[in-house]
Amino acid sequence: MTEHERARVKMLIALILADKATATVPELHDDFDLRGAGLIDSLRFLQLISELERRLGYHVDLADLNPADLTKIGPLSQHIAWRREQS
Repeated sequence: MTEHERARVKMLIALILADKATATVPELHDDFDLRGAGLIDSLRFLQLISELERRLGYHVDLADLNPADLTKIGPLSQHIAWRREQS
């Protein structure tokens, strides 16, 4: 997995959240938990993934990502970038 693709996914997540947020989105460090910080709930997570798929142009498969890492910026962006390179 390239660091460039991972950074791209991370940037897209920040842009999508900023587009939909009423408040400023904090800096998204790798250990930042979107759900824990109250930025997303279950529905908003699905909307985030849907928007990522639209902007990236491919299906995001999270089936083999640890459920505890689904809303953590680092593991989520790394997994999406890795899956992108596998397709």
